[in-house]
Amino acid sequence: MRPLRVLLPALLLLTGCATWSQPEAAVTVVSEEPCADAEGFSCVTLAVPTDHVVVGSATWDVTFAVHRAEQESRGVFVTATGGPGSSGIALATDYTDAMPAEITDSFDVVFFDQRGIGLSQPFRCDDTVAADESPGVDSSSSPEERDAFAEAATAFGEDCFAEAGVDPADAARYGTRQAVEDLELFRRWLGADTLTLYGESYGTQFVQTYAAAHPEHVEGLVLDGVVDLSTEVEDFYTEAAQAYSDALTATLLACDVQRRCADEAPGDSLAGYDQLAEQLAAEPVDLGDGEEFGLDGLQAAAFSTVSDPYSRTALQEALNEGLDGEFESLATLAAPAPVDDTFSDALFLAVECQDFDFVPRDGSGRAELDDWLDAAAEVGADGMRLGAVFYNDLSCLFWPGVADTADFERPAPVTDPAYPMLVLTADTDPNTPTQNALRVYSRVLDDASLVTQQGGPHVLFGRGVSCVDDLVADFVADGTPPPTEVTVCAGDVSDPY
Repeated sequence: MRPLRVLLPALLLLTGCATWSQPEAAVTVVSEEPCADAEGFSCVTLAVPTDHVVVGSATWDVTFAVHRAEQESRGVFVTATGGPGSSGIALATDYTDAMPAEITDSFDVVFFDQRGIGLSQPFRCDDTVAADESPGVDSSSSPEERDAFAEAATAFGEDCFAEAGVDPADAARYGTRQAVEDLELFRRWLGADTLTLYGESYGTQFVQTYAAAHPEHVEGLVLDGVVDLSTEVEDFYTEAAQAYSDALTATLLACDVQRRCADEAPGDSLAGYDQLAEQLAAEPVDLGDGEEFGLDGLQAAAFSTVSDPYSRTALQEALNEGLDGEFESLATLAAPAPVDDTFSDALFLAVECQDFDFVPRDGSGRAELDDWLDAAAEVGADGMRLGAVFYNDLSCLFWPGVADTADFERPAPVTDPAYPMLVLTADTDPNTPTQNALRVYSRVLDDASLVTQQGGPHVLFGRGVSCVDDLVADFVADGTPPPTEVTVCAGDVSDPY
């Protein structure tokens, strides 16, 4: 049950934060030294409470990286990267290189490894993830198939915690509402009154959670690839399943209007995909060496490529080859991502399962599984080309520690922020469907600006699109909003074929 973390970096609904209080903790510095893997950054490790609510809690080491402004500093610009489960410090150099000079010249730039990844008390179970062969389920699964999934999901969670050496009693401590308090301690160490927060994908949930808990310390908020925290979990996944399917449809239709792609496609691309799906469902293709390529492989190839224009073009090319009977490229796109030291599948699930309301309401994860699959049938998930996204986090129903967690009241939607907001979204973002950004923006019209890109990828800033990057730079550097409340930047569904 390897999570679709390349697809859904951050499909979360966060637990209550605005009224969640904790005592003022002392700031304890463990070390401060140049970062080994982020040139020009200083790595500062703090000893933070494992539980910010419990006085006298044990501590974990959490590391932040700061790149001082090239000129006189005018503030602090914090980037919360996607995931959950990604190392922000591992991405710091590449991300900073892509930032406009208006930011790097005048702001102290901060990245961090969230508790559970990289330099911050890593939670990993790579062997368990690699060995996992848990069966899938959908709305048509029999009771016996559902039982088998529940048994496998339970064993997976137990094995993951055992391999990582993590006590299930600590499961709740990996959630976002604990992690944002680590950032608050770092803000105090910096001596900064306010922070300008940029969040991408899951990072939008992180920075919104921080802003809900500490609005007086927010200078400005940039949300890029947005999740609306007020959306109910099943509604979010319904939108995501439809958005992935729509992104695939847009990718196929884009082939038909590009001459080179259309010339290589044997007819209508959308019909060709459906024909290929039907063929592979009926009879998987033998790739040799005991390997087969079937419908699951086709869907995996699509899942892994519909989030950005470059990858969508790769999918177009591979599908055209598949329709000609060549499946090697599709198989390559479908292959599981290799183990990546900068990403933790275990932390992905630890945060997802904690932040979502996955506490079984009917007495057991197995009963909740039936409710979830019934909901899938009601929304027609199995009839969507990529509707399997709806089932992405079902293992959370059986994740250790979830049943012991209480208080899933989510933050109230922001309606009157004391800080300006810039909201970024793309028409064909499947990971965080654009409806999320539109809902967030609609509630703060007088205090926010909306930037949309036609076509486009999941996450816009730093991709070399001047229309986007210039607006973000002006907003961060001197608080200048875009000239219009809604800005539409040009873009494409896919790169040239």
